[in-house]
Amino acid sequence: MKYFQNGINQICAQIIRPLRAEYQQYDLGPIQDQTYTRNDFDLVNHCQQRIKVSLFQGNVQSDVCIIYLHSANGCRLEALRYVNEILNQNYMFLTFDFTGSGISDGNQVTYGYREIYDLQTVITHISQYAKSIVLWGRSMGSVVALLYMQQFQNVFVKCLVLDSPFICLQDIVVQMASKRTKIPNFILNSLSSYVSDEIKNQCGFTMNEINCLNNIKLIKIPAFFITSKIDSIVSHEYTEKLFNHYQGIKTIYYTNQDHNETRDFALVDKVMSWLNQQLLSVGQRIKQKIIFKDHPIPIKLIDLNSFNNKERSSTFDDNRIMSISPKQKITNIQQRFQQVLQTQRSAFIERSISTNKMNISVDVYDTNQIKLMNLNKLKQQNYYNQHTKPITFTKVPNKTRDSSHHRY
Repeated sequence: MKYFQNGINQICAQIIRPLRAEYQQYDLGPIQDQTYTRNDFDLVNHCQQRIKVSLFQGNVQSDVCIIYLHSANGCRLEALRYVNEILNQNYMFLTFDFTGSGISDGNQVTYGYREIYDLQTVITHISQYAKSIVLWGRSMGSVVALLYMQQFQNVFVKCLVLDSPFICLQDIVVQMASKRTKIPNFILNSLSSYVSDEIKNQCGFTMNEINCLNNIKLIKIPAFFITSKIDSIVSHEYTEKLFNHYQGIKTIYYTNQDHNETRDFALVDKVMSWLNQQLLSVGQRIKQKIIFKDHPIPIKLIDLNSFNNKERSSTFDDNRIMSISPKQKITNIQQRFQQVLQTQRSAFIERSISTNKMNISVDVYDTNQIKLMNLNKLKQQNYYNQHTKPITFTKVPNKTRDSSHHRY
């Protein structure tokens, strides 16, 4: 029994105390460069433990900050390869060591059970300077991002980048143990219950409590999932299952790299392009709502008598219509022109009525003048209808050269 308990303790130690990344402050590189400035500082979480933080800022001020969340045996150094790519897009970039990782305080890695409170401490600080936050997590970091949003649902967080997230910690432990040993899965599942109880005694949580699928439907913000079919630790099936249950705007990307391999720049460019699109679309929707509410867009009246081809092309800018067929483009132009024409026609009639009313004196206001006014109104309306026929669009057949003009 003693040997069995020692074996359980060793397994627990490998889970909650993986290899710790050790480095020095100078390994982070220069504090200031031609393209960025790095600010290193400490934050204190709710357990009075210090969190080591690095904030990178480019030459252009930004109110959007991307927070990188490292893996279980990672640290701040893991995010350095993304610095230049992110700062070139004019975003702030922040990375930190979770408690129990890197050179922050703490001795245990809890896979999101305590890390979400470290993240809350960091977000509380950076939200004083940033209006929008993006969480970019890898492996354990992506799980922390999901668990954090399920619990806090912070409105400052606008997008998620989830690189190789797993569903449940117990499934990952059993999967890794089955690959490294020849023990059957039903025996490993029985042993995992003992391991989970021991983790509960040491850290205060069970492995089944670290589950991203339970409340994933609470998250509605856009998410970019990254997985690999050759991942030897987190199977792509786990990430695909999370992707299928996710309720917000979502995209999944398959890379050809293993779990711990360094991500290539093609993937980083793909993520940044997606982030630019999502953050821009959110800002545009908010701006359009504010403009439409406070400043309704006026309808421009067009002089139909001088409505030539040049004015028509400038009024209905065909270049703004993208990704539609030529037939649909013509239909849209016809509909918009008819709307403008109807508006101009109504304005012309109302203006004519107002002018006639102003010319009539109150002293001589009798029934004959009313009849004359109605008659003028009818004449003007008929004249306007005759001279403002709607423009019709016909398809011009392709020109063919006459065979008589061919030179042989």
